[in-house]
Amino acid sequence: MKPIVAATPDEVRGTLRWLAAGRGIKLNELARLLCRDRGYLTGFVWGRGSDRLRLIEGQLLAQFFRVDPCPSGEREK
Repeated sequence: MKPIVAATPDEVRGTLRWLAAGRGIKLNELARLLCRDRGYLTGFVWGRGSDRLRLIEGQLLAQFFRVDPCPSGEREK
């Protein structure tokens, strides 16, 4: 069985920036999807504010980008 390791905040931020850029989507547009103010995700990806997104926010973004959601930022190593 593979151990479960948590993604670092920097890995989560980098992945979100990469996904958004790859689809040509602005972070402020994604923030509206989460019913957050326009600067919420911009602040998050540049290290201003929380180190982690709320679980439901991560799930919504994973669904939007059609990627595998990793609960609590955890993934198999």
